[in-house]
Amino acid sequence: MEEIKDLWLKFNEYSNKLASALGRTNNIVGEYAEHLAHKHYGGRLLEVSGSSADIETADGKLYQVKSRKIKGTSSTQLNVIRSWDFDYLVVILFDVNGVVKKALEVPVEVAREYGAPNKHQNGWVITTNKNFLNDRRAKEITVSMSALNV
Repeated sequence: MEEIKDLWLKFNEYSNKLASALGRTNNIVGEYAEHLAHKHYGGRLLEVSGSSADIETADGKLYQVKSRKIKGTSSTQLNVIRSWDFDYLVVILFDVNGVVKKALEVPVEVAREYGAPNKHQNGWVITTNKNFLNDRRAKEITVSMSALNV
C-alpha cells in the first residue's frame, strides 16, 4: 500500500494539473461539471465572477451549473444560488469515482420552488432530495452527460 504522504503528493500533482487544464478556479468538481455542461450545450462559458449563470448558448439561454461529488445517498446540498437570473439549473452529481451518477436540467421556476433562503450565505440553497431529483418537470440528462465523461 502506498504511503499517505505519497498519495497526498500525487493528489496535489493531479489536482493542480486538472485545475490548470480547466483554467478557471480550483473548484475542480464544479469546473469539471461546467466543462461537461459546456460540451453538452455549446455556447460560451461566462466569467467566473458572474453570480447568475455559467453558460450562455447561441440562442441566448442562460445555464447555472451546480455539482457535487457524493458518497452513498444522492441527497446533498448544492452550493448557494445568489441570483435566479438564468433559464435553467443544471445539476450534475458524481459518484466517488467521478462517474456521472445523475444529471438534470431544471427550469429556473422549478428550481426556485426548491430553493431555501440562506441569509448567512446571502442566497438560496437547494437540497437534492428525492422530490427534487424525481420532479417530472426536470429534464433527465444523465445519459448524455455520462457519454461526455468517457
